Amino acid sequence: MDIAISTDYQDYLLWGLLLLGGLPLLTYPGVLLASLMGLGSQSSIKPAFIYRLMNQCFLWGSLAYPAVYIPCYRIARANMNTSSLVIAALPLLYLVLLYVCFRFIDAPAKETNS
Repeated sequence: MDIAISTDYQDYLLWGLLLLGGLPLLTYPGVLLASLMGLGSQSSIKPAFIYRLMNQCFLWGSLAYPAVYIPCYRIARANMNTSSLVIAALPLLYLVLLYVCFRFIDAPAKETNS
């Protein structure tokens, strides 16, 4: 009985992780268009190298998200063991890395004297 409960819990956790990782794909058509426009645009300012790097990483990373999610989904669904939970969590980790790139995409705000 304990093994069945544990297996059910792992299945629910696996499908929950896959669902959370798949939700951003609903907005992918808009993200695709915005990323392509961002990659094709010319900037009139020259920010520091790290900010340009974060900008490029975010734009290319958001374009590549389906190439990360779909293989992870297929592998996790096919195996259904403990390691499949780690594979199902990889797209969420990728989204966290994209968020970090997004946070550092622009030059820092000017400080105000109060």
